[in-house]
Amino acid sequence: MTARPSLEEARSRLRELGYLDAGVERLLFKPVFEWRGSAFLPAVILGAFAAALAAVAAADAAEPGFGSSPSSAAVLFLHIFLADLLPAAILAFGLAKMAERSRSPGSAATLAGLGAAALVFLLWLAGTYALARELSPRALLWGVPIAISALLLAAAARLAFLAKAFERSGALPSRGARRVFALAAAAGLLTAGLLFFWRREPPPPVPPPHPAPRSVPVVVLAIDGLDLDSSGKGTRAAALLAGGSTGWWPAYSASPPEIWTTIASGVSPRRHGVRALARLRPIGSSAALRPPFGTAWYLRRLGRALRLVSNVPISGADRRSLDFWEVAASAGIPSLSVGWWAAAPWPGATVVENRAIFSRSRDAVDADRIALASFEAAAEEGFGVQTVYLPGCDIARSDAVRRAAVLGRLEPFLSRRIDLARGGRLVLAVVAADSHPSPGSLARLVVFDRGGPRRTVRIRPEDVTPSILARAGVPAAGDLEGRPVAALFSPDSLDRTTVATYGPRVLPAAAPEPESDREYLEKLRSLGYLK
Repeated sequence: MTARPSLEEARSRLRELGYLDAGVERLLFKPVFEWRGSAFLPAVILGAFAAALAAVAAADAAEPGFGSSPSSAAVLFLHIFLADLLPAAILAFGLAKMAERSRSPGSAATLAGLGAAALVFLLWLAGTYALARELSPRALLWGVPIAISALLLAAAARLAFLAKAFERSGALPSRGARRVFALAAAAGLLTAGLLFFWRREPPPPVPPPHPAPRSVPVVVLAIDGLDLDSSGKGTRAAALLAGGSTGWWPAYSASPPEIWTTIASGVSPRRHGVRALARLRPIGSSAALRPPFGTAWYLRRLGRALRLVSNVPISGADRRSLDFWEVAASAGIPSLSVGWWAAAPWPGATVVENRAIFSRSRDAVDADRIALASFEAAAEEGFGVQTVYLPGCDIARSDAVRRAAVLGRLEPFLSRRIDLARGGRLVLAVVAADSHPSPGSLARLVVFDRGGPRRTVRIRPEDVTPSILARAGVPAAGDLEGRPVAALFSPDSLDRTTVATYGPRVLPAAAPEPESDREYLEKLRSLGYLK
């Protein structure tokens, strides 16, 4: 029977086998082997450190202005570091149990180190790739600290595994795997470079498109929660809309901001970036953000339960793509927007944000009444593109009395606008979509355009924005995911020219909010949007 080696003999043996060639492993040897009862403590600390660093790197690459706030980055790092100590400890406990039963500690320890390093790169790459559609070369600069932290973690995990195996059985590895972690780090950086290569740097600003303005305005009426397929079939609103040209698509469940921003921007959520009613702000941070990959369990759940993370309402600063009224205004067509989610002030446009509507609303009836009053008062000034978002049907979906009252106010307004459209005084586009659709329900774009055919065609929600803009005389952008649907409008009324892109959305200086985030969130909660 072979005698159990002493600590010094183990040190010499590991050095001979190549496990202590690296400076980081020599640095870790003493604490790991002399604190054998806590062999994985350095790995736990380094694991939480590396995971927090990966989260900060992802947020810096994806969240506008985050990198320019060192305090926000430091706060996020501290939150994630402390939170990740728990999962890191759980993983370390599992590795310790594996080490106690390992018959090939060298190979198993190397695999444990490689797995730890791979996890760090996964958190960084997946977090960055999921949050950011376009990346600047600066995002790749995070590869240096990420690679260093991954190397340190891999070395700590491998030595801890060896120490645990040695403590249990006195077993030492038979051979070393030299430079394997350095090669793994290089492979991780190469993978990052290849992945980030496909996410190009944000394009520079481009000149606004040159429009061919039309003689009549385009009015867009957005009605959230309007039922036209089941119990809503017999309403007057359904009868009125049956007289227009209809583009339909299968309704799907999502948050109202996500659905309506897709409709308003002509691109999917992965591009416009609006997915929820609220973002998250760690206590102590001045910046709100979306959870990077691997952090939602804390930022969305545990942190909120402990009141260490708070909700921040979605705003125009969170939207990465231009909405149709912003494009029209930039092209020189005066535009009006009332009540839309994630709206913000824009040069050339009169924008009434939905928080300004909700702040004065007691219920669903109030919300639509105030939105329609704001719209009608402003529309008298004359805008080439006019739009109003009405949330009443969605808010009152479970209250038949209030829902009937909402429809009672909506139907006369709708009837008047349809009559004006049939008289050639405007083009009316009614968008009816539902964030909580029943199975088999449809969302619709219903168009009333004098001289237009009465047709029913299948479209996509991304087709709404380019169709509205083309009817207003603005060329469609080739990089939009949707395309103009000429079949819904009067013949030859859509602008047929195109531009490559409308360019990036550069948010102008923020205006003071009419109320605090806390008050706005409480209003959303009282209206039933938040639990």
